[in-house]
Amino acid sequence: MKKKNIYVSTVALIDWQGKVLISLRSKKSFLSNHWEFPGGKIKKNEAPEDTVIREIKEELSLDINKKSLKPISFNNHLYEDFNAIIFFYICRSWKGTPSSNLNQNIMWVEISKLKNYKFLPGSNKFILELINLKKK
Repeated sequence: MKKKNIYVSTVALIDWQGKVLISLRSKKSFLSNHWEFPGGKIKKNEAPEDTVIREIKEELSLDINKKSLKPISFNNHLYEDFNAIIFFYICRSWKGTPSSNLNQNIMWVEISKLKNYKFLPGSNKFILELINLKKK
């Protein structure tokens, strides 16, 4: 049986100290108690970068300008019930101070320490890419 494709956009918000914002999935959500980068499902007829802008506004009350989004890569991850196609961006400038509107724990983490956290399996490729970017 063919698995349903789910399209997702996520972003690494990187602050002036080089730390990245991550959030802990709620106990009620799929793969609860896993860390993730902010973002969400792409709506029909929505561009991946527009999803990031909308989701970050909804989740964290931040305003992102499309020009400040830099596409890094994408990943295809097979979960048990679906196939996630994930678009990954980096953003280093936004307006506002992040506050979790979904009652998720959020925190700033040094990129080199991301491996110490249990992330969604589809995010592992992005963590390696961020660590490699930091080395350049």
